[in-house]
Amino acid sequence: MPELRVVAVSNDGTRLVLKAADSTEYTLPIDERLRAAVRNDRARLGQIEIEVESHLRPRDIQARIRAGASAEEVAQHAGIPVDRVRRFEGPVLAERAFMAERARKTPVRRPGENTGTGPQLGEAVQERLLLRGADKETVLWDSWRRDDGTWEVLLVYRVAGEPHSASWTYDPPRRLVQAVDDDRAR
Repeated sequence: MPELRVVAVSNDGTRLVLKAADSTEYTLPIDERLRAAVRNDRARLGQIEIEVESHLRPRDIQARIRAGASAEEVAQHAGIPVDRVRRFEGPVLAERAFMAERARKTPVRRPGENTGTGPQLGEAVQERLLLRGADKETVLWDSWRRDDGTWEVLLVYRVAGEPHSASWTYDPPRRLVQAVDDDRAR
């Protein structure tokens, strides 16, 4: 591979002019990727690489994970390795866990009630799971953001080895939790 040296910047300022030892000239676009490389900004280079490979920006990857997709699903859809998606999922998974926790701490309201005077969702569910004989080790909470801005909260658990689930919608500004299905554990 020939070694190149910078000899000029193009008249319009968008390209570097490079010259090889044999006096052959080359041009190189001055783009975001080059700027990141010069700054040794590896994180930005990784973001640019994903954008170039898949046409999905890191923000798009995070939006899909926030909406409930797994890293594997996003990687398959984008046609990129799953480890590239995993770089961006951490903060979003933390946000999903945080929203599930907030929903668990929200008082349950019955249809027609204006304020949450009942027990918190998490407390009500815990009592119900105890009555059903659910295996505490299998209880998992998750949430994801829906298109309308509310969050769907999912509880997965096992009773006598059989899987069960329950889900609710959670509207953070209104502090409202409502059951989505009949197999709810509230």
